[in-house]
Amino acid sequence: MITVSQAQEIISSHFKLNETILMPTNLAVGHTLAQDIIATRNQPPFNRVMMDGIAINSSSTNLEKKIQSTQAAGSEQQELLDINHCIEIMTGASLPINCDCVIPYENISIKDGVAYINSQDINPNNNIHHEGSDYLEGVTLLQKNIKISAPVIATIASQGLTNVLVYRKPRITIVSTGSELVEPGNDIEPHQIFSSNSFAIESELKLAGFNETKRVHIDDNKQKTKNVIQSALTNSDILIMTGGVSKGKFDFIPEIMDELNISKHFHRISQRPGKPMWFGTNENKAVFALPGNPVSCLVCLRRYVLPVLTKEFNSLFVQIDSDISFSKDLTYFPAVKLSQSREGLHIATPIKSNSSGDFHSLSLSDGFIELPKDRSEFKKGELYPFFSWSR
Repeated sequence: MITVSQAQEIISSHFKLNETILMPTNLAVGHTLAQDIIATRNQPPFNRVMMDGIAINSSSTNLEKKIQSTQAAGSEQQELLDINHCIEIMTGASLPINCDCVIPYENISIKDGVAYINSQDINPNNNIHHEGSDYLEGVTLLQKNIKISAPVIATIASQGLTNVLVYRKPRITIVSTGSELVEPGNDIEPHQIFSSNSFAIESELKLAGFNETKRVHIDDNKQKTKNVIQSALTNSDILIMTGGVSKGKFDFIPEIMDELNISKHFHRISQRPGKPMWFGTNENKAVFALPGNPVSCLVCLRRYVLPVLTKEFNSLFVQIDSDISFSKDLTYFPAVKLSQSREGLHIATPIKSNSSGDFHSLSLSDGFIELPKDRSEFKKGELYPFFSWSR
């Protein structure tokens, strides 16, 4: 049985779904960047005027300045021919030659083509966004493996790129196993339960931006299970299974994976909930076999599967609001509800739960925290990693 950190490292090292595609910049939001973005020019590319007003030469003490001309944003740079005059200037324009200061309209009055300055704040560099002050040509603006958001799109587009290299989002098949499960909408017997894990997994994936998903359910029949898995591996990049990985008589998954030549990288993690998790790969396919207990299933999905899919491994640290005791030599993932203190700290309150089958308790939580296995007592006010549900 391996540790939580070992499981994360093994998944990261064997997860090789890194196929890239060139995508139009305007469609790339939500994908993961697969290239570094390098500055193609200085930013700003010229001394940029920051306020509407007049551009002057600050060495002239004359407060009544004849307006030589007007320069709009996007028009060619002009030159101030007489330092006692000024050029009417608009925000975003390049600073005229022989000017070093911009006086905003709020501090001037204009009459008969003359600007009268009503402010003593006349200093070089006022209201000027200097060339290259944001960044210089050739620097790395964005590194690959970050999720593309609206600000990231703005940076990409600002470099004149109409297309950008991203990681192709994988095709994912979700397979739930168990003869006790019935799909919602069907008749149910007293000894059966409605299937919920596959719906929860699909929802988490879609909220994280993975829309090419398919759900399949299989009864506890080894040959049928093997056939479905074989088909799913042919038609998808990732297989996420729930159930069939513990030690029961009908837990066929590890055996079937071996028969299908899926290389097992680990089976069982020293954690609660979610100890029986299994992970393996074959060429460019990845299989995550999660426990069938609903809480275990979702914790494993959020702790291991989503981070490697989104390439986002950072977590928020939150402060627990009460002492927590856990005597088992396991990493503990209790579900919590978040609130905020007056100081702005995120406060985590554990949610009461009956067992790893109590999925309803998760609906009352915002996520879960990770408590390390080398301790049994966790004190109020201490900080621990928090993993939120994708909402």
